[in-house]
Order: sequence, then C-alpha cells, then structure tokens
Amino acid sequence: MATLEESAARLPTGPGVYLFRDRAGDVLYVGKAKNLRARVKQYLSGHDERMMVPHMVASAGAIDVVLVDTEKEALILENSLIKQHNPPYNVKLRDDKNFLHLAINPKHRWPRYRLVRQIRPGSVTFGPYSSASKARKTLAWLQRSFPLRTCSDQVLKSRKTPCLLYQMGRCVGPCVDGLTTKSEYDELVSESMLLLKGKRGDLIKRLETRMVSAAEEENFEEAARLRDLAQEIRQTLEKQTVVDRRLGDRDVWGVFMEGDRGSLCVLPVREGSVKEPSHLRFDGARGSLPELLSAWLNTYYQDDDIPPEILLPELPEASEVLAEVLGERRRGKVVLKVPQRGDKARVMELALHNARDRFRRQVSDEDRRSYALNALAELLGLEEPPHRIECVDNSNIQGENPVASCVVFIDGAPAKKHYRHYRIKTVVGSDDYASMAEVLTRRFTRAAEDGVFPDLLVVDGGRGQLNVALGVLGELGMEGQPVIGLAKPKTEKRRGEFDAVDKIILPDIKEAVRLPDNHPALNVLRHIRNESHRFAIAFHRRTRNKSTLASALEQLPGVGPKRRKALLTHFGSLKRVKDANAAEIAQVNGIGAGMAEQIFQSLQAQFKQSS
Repeated sequence: MATLEESAARLPTGPGVYLFRDRAGDVLYVGKAKNLRARVKQYLSGHDERMMVPHMVASAGAIDVVLVDTEKEALILENSLIKQHNPPYNVKLRDDKNFLHLAINPKHRWPRYRLVRQIRPGSVTFGPYSSASKARKTLAWLQRSFPLRTCSDQVLKSRKTPCLLYQMGRCVGPCVDGLTTKSEYDELVSESMLLLKGKRGDLIKRLETRMVSAAEEENFEEAARLRDLAQEIRQTLEKQTVVDRRLGDRDVWGVFMEGDRGSLCVLPVREGSVKEPSHLRFDGARGSLPELLSAWLNTYYQDDDIPPEILLPELPEASEVLAEVLGERRRGKVVLKVPQRGDKARVMELALHNARDRFRRQVSDEDRRSYALNALAELLGLEEPPHRIECVDNSNIQGENPVASCVVFIDGAPAKKHYRHYRIKTVVGSDDYASMAEVLTRRFTRAAEDGVFPDLLVVDGGRGQLNVALGVLGELGMEGQPVIGLAKPKTEKRRGEFDAVDKIILPDIKEAVRLPDNHPALNVLRHIRNESHRFAIAFHRRTRNKSTLASALEQLPGVGPKRRKALLTHFGSLKRVKDANAAEIAQVNGIGAGMAEQIFQSLQAQFKQSS
C-alpha cells in the first residue's frame, strides 16, 4: 500500500478538492486548492504550521481528490462535501444557543408563521432571536398587524365556519371560501416579509398606497387600520439606531478568536439601521482568517437572502470567486469589502466589539484559563496542564540596586501570596546572566528543602537566559525541571516586522516557537511575564528610593551620624523625613529652628534635582 507521500507525489497539479481519510475510510478533512499536489505536500512536509495538521496527518490513511475546471467549482464542491461528510478537522459554525427563528413557507396556498428551532427545506426563516420572549413578541405583533391564519393545516381543512379570530379582525378567514382571495392573502404575506427583512420604507409606501385605495372605495375601517399600522412601523423605525441612510443593506462580520475558538457576530444593516445581530460560536478553527472566512461565508449564505454587500475584517481567500458564487445564489451582485474609514469602519468596530463581548461573557475566566493551560501543555509536550507556573525577572538601572522577582500563577491565575523578591547579593554591576543564576540557585535550593517545585519555569529572555537556567538546574541535579524562555521580538521589530509577537524559546530546539498573537498559551505566558516585570520594577523602585533617601541624609550639611539617627528615630522612616516640613523637623531633639530650615531646604533641593 502506497504511503501518503507516495500518493501525494502522484496527485495532479490542477484545481480541485482534496479529502484526507482515516484508515477506516472516513473523511477527516476537506479542502480546496489551485494546485492539488503542491497543497497536499504542504501538509505532509510540515510547511503548514497549523496545530491541527500533525494530528490530522498522523490519523490519515489515504488522500482522495476530485478534479474540477475552475476555483469557483472547487469552492462549490468543497461546501457540498463538507455538508455531506461533516469532517472533524473542518471548522464548524454553530449558534451559541439553540435560537428560535420565525419560519414561513411561501409556497403553501395559505402560508402561516411559526416559531421553529429546526429549519426545514422550503421555508423562509427570519432571526435568529436571542431570547424566546423577543421571538414570541415579534410573532404576536405580526399576528395583530397582518391578519394571516394561525391555525394548523388540519384545522384549516376541517373548518366550515370562520373562528373567533376572524370576528375580531385578526384573521382574514382563508378557511372559508369567499372571505378572502389568494391575491389578497399573498399581499399580506409579502408585506409581512418586507417588514421582517427590514425593508420598512418599502412597506410603508405600500401600506399608504393601499390606504388611499381603501379610502376611495369608502372602506374607512380598513383605511384606518392601514394608517395606524404605517404609523406604528414609522415610529419603530425612528427609534432604531440609524447609522447612515447611505449605508443601505449589508451584513457586517465581526470575528473574535482566542486560539482555535471564538465568536462571530453577523450584524445586519437594513436601510441604514442596525438590526439585532446573529452570534455564532466556533471551535477548532484551524487556519488563517482569510481561509476561515471563505469557508464560513460559503456555509452561512446558502439561499438567496444575501445582502448586496458584506463587510469583513479581512478579505477571504479567493474573494472574487466567492463573491461570484454568492452573487449567483442571490441572483444579483455581491461585494465583499474591508472598510477602511467612515461609518462603515465604525459599524465594523461595533461588530468586532460584539463578537469579543459575547465570547468573554459566555466563556468563564476559569474555562479560558483551563483551555490556555491545556494548549500550553500540548505545545510544550507536558504530561499534564501546569498547575504552578513561576516566572523570574531581573531589574536594575545601570547596575545600581539590582533586584529580581519571582511571581507564581496557580491554575493560570496570579497567586500573589506566593510572590517573592530578591536583592542581588553576589553580582556587582549590570550582569543579567549572573543575576539570573544567583536568583535561580537560591530559588531551587529552597525548593529542594521544602519540596515546592513549579510545574513550569519561565525565564524572561531569550536563548542566553534559558541556557543560564538550564545550567543552574543541571548543577543542582534538577535536569527534569520543565523550563522555557519568553523573548520579546526586538530583532524582528528592528527589521521592520512590526506585527511580530513574543517568541517561546525551548531547550534543545534551535528555532523559536512563534504563536499567533491571540493564542491562549501565548497569552498566559505573556501575562505571567508582564506581572513578573511589574513586580520586579516596583521592588526596584522602592529599593532605589530608600537608597536615594539614605544618600540624601548623609549629604546634609551639619548632620552627622547622631543627628541622622535622631531624625530616623523621631520620624520612623526615611520617607517621613523627606515629607516633613521645617516646623516638624525642628521638633527633633538636638535640631533647632535654624538647622531644621537648613535640612528642609537641602532635602527639597536634592530631590528636585534628582526628579
């Protein structure tokens, strides 16, 4: 049986769709490519850096391809095969809860609205509604405003006389011949659908035209009903958030990703007004955002209810082909665009904010930390997610007052009672490597005594700092201690790579690990590194201030050791001496008013100069 590499070498170089299958023949992943052979080889050679690829390739037993003539055909076939096979490694969109929709089947002789959770073929649906109460209120308002039937098909067939709803004017009575016509009923259906589609301006014009006709026919009761309905819709329209009438009809997509999961917010704008958004959750989103957007858009827009313009944070892969496919489904042109400025960019920010907010509210901090630690364990090859993580950082200014910090995170959250700071004792001047060696020696010598070891040690710095840590651990006989370095991308920034993110330095691996900026494992490492840096700087500032105060006292004219001791005894600390005024200093034994004024002025001058 041929290996995957041998199979890939024999693949054609034209466009098409490829399917990775497991050893049982089940489809693991479906993708499209301009060049099938080159794309599949990327998976097998390790050039595709997505985290899911090694796992998928390890599970694969065969590769199938389907040749097509164009990228467009590949896009359509990819969508069809994903729906058919539901592969585990293709990203899946889902409602973040089982939302209610309003559904109507316009092909029925006498259509009616129903609330549904499962969308059936042939139905036109509106929503989703984020709460059941909103959905039911909308349905009740529709039934009051557009007197369509509410009874089931069975009741409709069995009735011989109209029900009470007809007597109340809440139904036009399609159950009894002669009470309404098919064209009149279809007009009500059409108007109600205009309302739900957000085309309220068009609906108001139609209602006003019908109102005039009813008045001319002296059907004043119907004319009054239509007038009141138009007025109610107009008032609702005025209350809604209006972005800009020129915005017209479009959907705005906001995407928030944390690792391979996140949230989508699809924000509809109809006639310039922002409507209730749809929120969708996703997990296992492996790939670049343009690649994911291509698959999501192709999956999301299945029928002809597609706006003429879709605003996106980035252009999807094969955007021109995708726009053509969506245009054919819509039966009109569809434009995919990334807004750069103005109201469209502002609405895009609104959609992005909604996506981020929905994800953060629905995924607890504990769940996010657990997810991040599991991702970190997988990345570093740890047997378990790290329960206790420690990070060490040095701080000094030109070698003066060198100090260090060690902060501790328990289960991904700061454990401040375990934080420790160190005064560097054996190093003279600015020597980060020697300072790091001293601190780690002291920390792990203590660990050997009390048995408290970190599950992961993080050192702030690159390969040099990591090698120092490995050397100390080796000398102490603790080679099995997991340790990594976290380095800022200073070199990359100098080269002009302004989007470069922090690098993870691993022992015995030459190349640094570079994760996406939003990766949860990178986020937890940056959090602990930044906290360690903050804690070290705060301790260094306190140490430096005390040193500066002591030096200032020693330089006071006419103040010897005896008076310095008297000042410190009276005020209790160097800081209080600095903050005291001349009258307060004069109360110290052995210091008169003249000496107190001289001390006060000297201290103020020194600290003003140093600041």
